[in-house]
Amino acid sequence: MTEGETHESPQFNHLSDDVEVFADLDSVIWVFDRGYTRYRRFCEIKYSDDDFVTLLQSNARLDVLDTFQNVEVTNEDGTRQIRDEQIELAETGEQFRRIVLETPDGEEIQYLTTLASSAYDPIDVISIYTLRTMIEILFREFKQYLNVENFHSKSLNGVLFELFCALIGYVLVEWLRQRHPIKGGVARAIQKARTHWNETLTSFG
Repeated sequence: MTEGETHESPQFNHLSDDVEVFADLDSVIWVFDRGYTRYRRFCEIKYSDDDFVTLLQSNARLDVLDTFQNVEVTNEDGTRQIRDEQIELAETGEQFRRIVLETPDGEEIQYLTTLASSAYDPIDVISIYTLRTMIEILFREFKQYLNVENFHSKSLNGVLFELFCALIGYVLVEWLRQRHPIKGGVARAIQKARTHWNETLTSFG
């Protein structure tokens, strides 16, 4: 964990060491945003036999070596094109996989990854990065509703304990909202739970 005002990218190696705390994380997929972009880092992850998914900088210099496939995806927003390519980054001379998603307004989102096309199709890769965004939104709600922006503990295990407790509390609040709809969203549900914790669900509105 780092201080709130600390930029994440220089802390990447320290944060990656924390992963070793969990013995079951033997097949890691690193998912990070452009703030962590270091072309040498991409190579280090590749050489360490781990995998990553990130967004590629729009000004990155590269050569397209091969095209795995071009696919169309149709949903409520319309039909979008996806290109799945093998590229070489000019900054490193190393080969990576690039997936380009066309947005409905004609812009392109570029994903860079080491995940093999034989094991992960383009939608899988995009979904993995989307999960990171959902986790970011979840932590934003934690900060807003559960008062976990500042941790009491300074150790990794202590911070993880606080986060797990917050997760348990959040799950219970969501369960309460599902079983007993409450106007006012998460904040109102937390207030209700604190006020009526020893009452049955049907006894308050």
